[in-house]
Amino acid sequence: MDVGTIVDETIEPAELMRFAKVYLDQTARGSPSAVAVFSYAHALIKSNKEDVKKGIKLLEDLLRRDAEDVSKRDYIYYLAIAHTRLKEYDRALAYIDILLSAESHNRQAIELKDLIKKRMRNDGILGMAILGGGLAVVGGLVVAAIAAAKSK
Repeated sequence: MDVGTIVDETIEPAELMRFAKVYLDQTARGSPSAVAVFSYAHALIKSNKEDVKKGIKLLEDLLRRDAEDVSKRDYIYYLAIAHTRLKEYDRALAYIDILLSAESHNRQAIELKDLIKKRMRNDGILGMAILGGGLAVVGGLVVAAIAAAKSK
C-alpha cells in the first residue's frame, strides 16, 4: 500500500467503535493490553482530528511503557503518520528521523519522510518546521524512552 494512502486512510465509525469496545472493556477490568491500546490508537488516527489527538496520546503512553524495540518502532511510525494527518510536520519529521537513526534503510520510514517533506512544500511551511522547537521536545522524549529500553 502506498504511504500516501496509509496517511490519508479513514475508518468507518462502526469499525472504530469495535476497537473502542475492546479497549474500554479491558480498561474496565484493569489495565488494557498493549495490543488493545495500539489497535484502538491505530483506529483513532484514521478518524477525525480530535480522535487523531487521542490516538497520539495513547501511542505516546505506549512508547513510554513498552520495553520492546520492535513495538516502539511501530509506535514511532504511527506517531509520525498521526502528526502528518494533523499537518504537524515538524513533529512527524522528528519521529521519522528518530526511526531512521535506528534503521537508516527502513523503506517505509524513508517513503513517509519524503511524503512529509512533499506535503510541507505543498503547504509552504518547510522552513518554519525546520526551525520549529517541536523537534527538540519530541526528539528528547523518544530518545530517552529508547535509551531506557536499551539499557534494560
